[in-house]
Amino acid sequence: MHLHKINKVLICILLTYTVQYLMLPFPDLSAEEGVIFENPYKKTEKQTDVTQFTIYFTKKSHLIPKQDQVRLQSVADFLYRNRNFEILISAHSVEGKTNKENVLISEKRSLEVERFLLIHSVEPNQIRRLFYGNSKSPNLTKEHEALNRRVEILLQPIG
Repeated sequence: MHLHKINKVLICILLTYTVQYLMLPFPDLSAEEGVIFENPYKKTEKQTDVTQFTIYFTKKSHLIPKQDQVRLQSVADFLYRNRNFEILISAHSVEGKTNKENVLISEKRSLEVERFLLIHSVEPNQIRRLFYGNSKSPNLTKEHEALNRRVEILLQPIG
């Protein structure tokens, strides 16, 4: 009799889970891999190109977001197999109180990307870093601040 009650409970739980799963309000709505929703001021787009892309950071942070770590891993793999290519890392920031603080934040972002690549077997001579602070930030309004917290990645042949 005790086993019979357990079976009824398990069947009830399974049916409840199945019904909830099948009765989603939007059955044709599905997530797309690579679509970025973090930045409300930029048109969302798939970023599948590993030769040129942008990494966006949270305010005053230099930590690489997880979805961008996957893309950087692809870049590291490419650079490891193609020693005749280099990466240009251009870091930007406008959230500091002074120009010096902005340069420091952008330098930390470029160093974090460089550190990630070095850990993943990219040669130091394949990495070029530039950090601009806010000197090359096209969006100077508070509404577009998220666009300025970025590192631009460009892969190119060495030479």
